[in-house]
Amino acid sequence: MKFAKVCVLFSLLAFVSTANGQHHDQSAGKSNGTVDLGEISFPTSGPADAQKLFLQGVLLLHSFEYGRARIAFAEAIRLAPNFVMAYWGEAMTYDHPIWPENDRPGALVALAKLAPTAAERRAKARTTREKMYLDAVERLYGEGDGTARATAYSEAMAELTRHFPDDLEASAFYSLSVMGLTRTTRNAENYMRAAKVAEDIYKKNPKHPGALHYLIHAYDDPVNAHLGLRAARSYGTVAKSASHAQHMPSHIFFALGLWEDSIASNTASMKTAREGGPGGYHPLFWLVHAYLQQGRTEEAMKLVGVVEDDIKQMPSAYARTHLAMCRATMLVETKGSGPASLFEPIDPAGIMSLAPFAGHDLASGLEYVRRKDLAAARGLLSSIRSRSAKMKGAISMDSGAANRYTTVTQSDIDTVSVMEQILDARIDFAAGDREAGLKKATAAGEAEDKLVFEYGPPAIVKPAWEAAGEMLLEAGKKKEAADAFRRVLKRYPNRRLANEGLKIAS
Repeated sequence: MKFAKVCVLFSLLAFVSTANGQHHDQSAGKSNGTVDLGEISFPTSGPADAQKLFLQGVLLLHSFEYGRARIAFAEAIRLAPNFVMAYWGEAMTYDHPIWPENDRPGALVALAKLAPTAAERRAKARTTREKMYLDAVERLYGEGDGTARATAYSEAMAELTRHFPDDLEASAFYSLSVMGLTRTTRNAENYMRAAKVAEDIYKKNPKHPGALHYLIHAYDDPVNAHLGLRAARSYGTVAKSASHAQHMPSHIFFALGLWEDSIASNTASMKTAREGGPGGYHPLFWLVHAYLQQGRTEEAMKLVGVVEDDIKQMPSAYARTHLAMCRATMLVETKGSGPASLFEPIDPAGIMSLAPFAGHDLASGLEYVRRKDLAAARGLLSSIRSRSAKMKGAISMDSGAANRYTTVTQSDIDTVSVMEQILDARIDFAAGDREAGLKKATAAGEAEDKLVFEYGPPAIVKPAWEAAGEMLLEAGKKKEAADAFRRVLKRYPNRRLANEGLKIAS
C-alpha cells in the first residue's frame, strides 16, 4: 500500500541523554532546546498528538538515543493508552544490537503494559501492518538465546518489508537487524546486505537518519570507508540534535585517517551530550585519540581531566571505563611524557568486561619497560593475566545480554590475550632475550589480525604490529620493521606512531 507522507523536522522540547553503555550515553535527563533529527514517514493508527511524540521516538531510535526515545514513547502512551505502536517503540528501546545489549526483561515489562500476552497485544493492533510490527518485536524478546532471537526478529522484519515495500521504516529497521545478526562481530556479507537496503532508503529519502546511520556502520572499516563518506558528511547535519549522530561520522573519518574531521565531529557530539550534565565520554575518548594523532597533547590531557573531575562526583562504570581508555591512550601516544596520574589504576568494581583496564595495564607496563623498570612491568603483566582469568570465569555464551559491563564475550578474552602477549614480548626483548621477544611479538601481531575489527581508536591501545615494528627497529631489522608498520597502517590508516616508525624504517 502507499502511505501518506508524514515528514518530521521537529522543534520540540529535547530530552538529553547522559549515561550508560560502554560506548554510548543513553539514560535520560532533561534540557531545553530544539530537536532536529531528520525526516521520516511512519503513519500509524494513533491520534495526532501522540503520533508526533511517537515519530520523535522513532527518529531517536534511528540515532541510538534510546533513553530519550523511551521518554517520547512513554509520553505518547500517556496521551493515548491504547496506542499500540507506542508500546512497540518503547520495547524497541531495550535492544541495542550493535553494541550489543538486549534487555529482554525490561522490554517484556514494557510490552506487558499493553496486555499480558502476545496474543492479547496483537489483538489490540488495528491494522495488518501494525500487527506485523508487534509480531517482530515479540520475536526479538521471545524464547531462545540472543542470537536465535535476533535471527527470528530479522526474518520477521524481512517479511514485513516484502508485504509493505513502500514502508521505509520497516526497511530501515530490517537493515539494522541484518547487522545485528552477529552483534559485535563484523560480518562483511551481512554488512553489505544491510548497506544495500540502506542505500535504497537513502535514494528515496536522503534525510532519513536511519539510512545515514546504518550506511556509516555498514561501511565502517578501512576497506569500505570511502563508500560511507557521503553519509558521514550528511548525518551530523541532518540529525544535529542527537549527540550520537554528530559522533557517528567520525567512524568513517577514523577509518580514513581524517583527523581534523574527526575532531570537529566529536567536539560537536561531546558538546551536545554534555548540555544536560556529565557524560559524553565516548566522543570524548575519540577526541582524545584524534588530538594525539596531531600531537595536540595539552588539549587531549584537558579532556582526561574532565573525566577525572566527573568521577569525583559520579564514578559510574561508563566514566571509569573511559578514564582507563583515555589514560592508556595518553601513556602510549605521548610515550609517558604526561603526568604521573596517568599511571594511577582505575577501580573496575562492578565491571566484568575488563579489557579497558587490561589495556591500561598494557600501556603502563610498556612505559615501565621504556623506563627500564622491568619489575614494575612484570607486575602489570601479572595484572593482565589476573584480569584474563576473571573474565574467563565470567564469560557469557548468550549474545543478548542487557548490559556490556556485566557481560564478557570471547572477543573480550581474545583481545586481552593479545595484550598479554605484547607486554610479555616486550619484557623478554628488554630483558635481553631478543629472539624470544621478537617471536612472541610476531605471534601477537598474527593473533591481533584474527580479532574482530574494531572501528575507531585501536581496541588494543598499542597495536601488536606497532610494538613488533619498534622492537625490530631496535634490533636493526629495518625491512621487517617497515613491513610491520605497514600492517598497522592497513588496519589503522594515518596512525601517527606507525607513520613515524615507517619513516625511520624506510
